[in-house]
Amino acid sequence: MKKILFASTALVAFAGTASAEILLSGNAELGLRSSERLNFSQGQDEGYKGNDKVGFFTDIDVTFTMTGETDGGLLFGADIDLDESGNGEPFERPNEQGGESIFISGAFGTLTGGDTDGALDFALTEVAFNSGSLNDDETIHAGYNDNDGLDGLYDGQVIRYDYSFGDFAVALSAELDDNDVEGNDEVYGLGVTYQLDLGGTNIGMGLGYQTAEVADTDVDTWGASLNGELFGFAVGVSYMNYNNHVPGHAIADSDFGSFASEALGTDGTLDEDNEVEQSNRFFLGDGDTEHFGIGVGYTGGAYSVSLNYGQYDTPIGDIDGIGLTAGYDLGGGASVQFGYGHSDYSDVEIAGLDDGPDELDTVSFGVRLDF
Repeated sequence: MKKILFASTALVAFAGTASAEILLSGNAELGLRSSERLNFSQGQDEGYKGNDKVGFFTDIDVTFTMTGETDGGLLFGADIDLDESGNGEPFERPNEQGGESIFISGAFGTLTGGDTDGALDFALTEVAFNSGSLNDDETIHAGYNDNDGLDGLYDGQVIRYDYSFGDFAVALSAELDDNDVEGNDEVYGLGVTYQLDLGGTNIGMGLGYQTAEVADTDVDTWGASLNGELFGFAVGVSYMNYNNHVPGHAIADSDFGSFASEALGTDGTLDEDNEVEQSNRFFLGDGDTEHFGIGVGYTGGAYSVSLNYGQYDTPIGDIDGIGLTAGYDLGGGASVQFGYGHSDYSDVEIAGLDDGPDELDTVSFGVRLDF
């Protein structure tokens, strides 16, 4: 990927070893997409599929990256993803996360803050490999797990410390409840990774844990992952357990989520007083959610393909999905990408969903240009 160096803002201290630079990188996407949603009206018992017509897809993402080094060899840096900064207001306020991350690194390890992974996400490997897609179809289906655990439970400002020694790495993280809501506790995380080289076959293992409370209810989350690469293939499996809540990623469709939130407290499955919705998660008085994911990818020359499957076993039924991608590298940072995602809610038992649609598909095709 080419990066443009702004010579006017790059700093070099010729008298010593200290230096700094600012880089600009980005990508553009152009193509077609078709995305179905489950549309529900408040008070309506039956949903319907909508927004499934083919439309154009155009998107640009720009990232500024700043790096530097002190005379003593201490590395530091920051980056801001303009696509994640919203309307700019969160980025401008230091008490909110607006797509920026900042790090300081040395012999002691690395300290990172802002829009960064918590210790659990740091340790686990996702099961989407190789070629991506314009609309991220392979990772937005209801069965996919991006391993973020409790990250973003509050304002999304995560502080993580990680340290590597040999083939091992360990991470600690925290996210604070700035509003100090009664019954809520901060999110703390721990993660450990190990890389194993079996004569050309690389195996990665990760184990992570996060703890917090919401409305005086424990919502601890833990997970493990295993991945490897051999002969152009990348394979991975992951498992996560969510104590007393359903993670937001399992509710891939926002209208389904709104309807489910209302139904959860009225259909007798769960007690209304014990059901809380926060940060697109459903926190329950009792009942764990488990997730299992598996994925495989292959790259041969300019071609790449990938396939992943995941399932959430929740107190309201199983939610699963499949993601598929195929790509061709044109060289010079340009590639052709195809993506498909399928979400299945047919096993969910909530009053009012029995007669409505319970599956949806997303598809996209086009070119991605990396700069």
